[in-house]
Amino acid sequence: MSEETLEHKQEQELELDRMRRRRRIRLAAGLTAGAAVVAGGLFWLSGGLQAWLHDRALDSACDGTLAADPVRELVGGAEVTAEVRTGRSFWQCRVSEADEEYEEDGRIDLRVTVRDARDHFATVDATRTDAPLGHGWTGGFAFDPDRERRGEATATVLLDCGGTPGRGVVAEVRARIDRADFGRPEARTGLTAVLTRTATAYARQEGCEVTEGEPVRKVDTSVNAWDHEPIASVSGSCAGIVDPRTAARWGVRTAVETAPGPKPAEGCTLGGLRGAPLYTFTASYGPALERSTRDLLDDVTDQRAGDAPDGRYVLWAECRGAVDRAAYVVAPVGGERGRTVDLTLDHAGLRTALSAFAARSAKAHGCTLADD
Repeated sequence: MSEETLEHKQEQELELDRMRRRRRIRLAAGLTAGAAVVAGGLFWLSGGLQAWLHDRALDSACDGTLAADPVRELVGGAEVTAEVRTGRSFWQCRVSEADEEYEEDGRIDLRVTVRDARDHFATVDATRTDAPLGHGWTGGFAFDPDRERRGEATATVLLDCGGTPGRGVVAEVRARIDRADFGRPEARTGLTAVLTRTATAYARQEGCEVTEGEPVRKVDTSVNAWDHEPIASVSGSCAGIVDPRTAARWGVRTAVETAPGPKPAEGCTLGGLRGAPLYTFTASYGPALERSTRDLLDDVTDQRAGDAPDGRYVLWAECRGAVDRAAYVVAPVGGERGRTVDLTLDHAGLRTALSAFAARSAKAHGCTLADD
């Protein structure tokens, strides 16, 4: 065989080899594409489309006001539905389990309720020792770290509408999400984001010029009545109320307080050696000041001159926005198991302590004490 013929035969074999490789490549590509089509089919047939639609629907839920991203984080990928509920005095966005036949450990019930701050139903529990939201918001977060249900928590925020006296909204979120744990900081900040972002979006739709705070990066848990600390170490709502000499004279050794920060309802309890409450100081702003309580305190203010026999004293402040008025109260309280504490009341000292408590709280809220 000539050299030229051999070379031609080798070229033909190389070309055949290249054709076989191209065919294998095309076949492999075809199989890959086919696999993708099958996988896509499995996605749609297995409910992927329905899940995707459920998830996307959150972005426009509750008239587009729901803070969808933090809700997704809290429910942990579960399919949920959202609906708007309205009444004569409230608007509510409710998120719940998509499948009504849920298992007990899959329960989801999250509700953001918004009311006009002037409505008499728009009250805030002044007895709770919620942790303040901080970051420019007036609100509190309630979660008891000792409770068995770790997936239950509430939070409240008060929003001004352009600074007009008495105009604003009070919003609350209540959550029961059995797969969540509000003992985790990220879960608390997530629920706070649901509240502040949803309430702000709804208020703006209603024509309220809301001034937003900053994103809440950290929020503490609630303080229980037995979470007392030595009076010498206070740094929150009880700081600066009494000096060491007055505390010793009153028999005050402990205090129950929350971290500093504006809330609709604030308080401090001064107690004895083992935490038994002796004196309570409360600050109530706007919706936290119920109409009946306001009338009662007005009567107390008008009727009393000089020393009050029961040691109960009241100061008032004028405020802007949703908080048109605030009340500050000091009162002696009963001891453990409801027994009366035998106290020789220091009336001048009580009034001085109340003035210190009210002045600092009013300043944090931008309010002016009536006596200023």
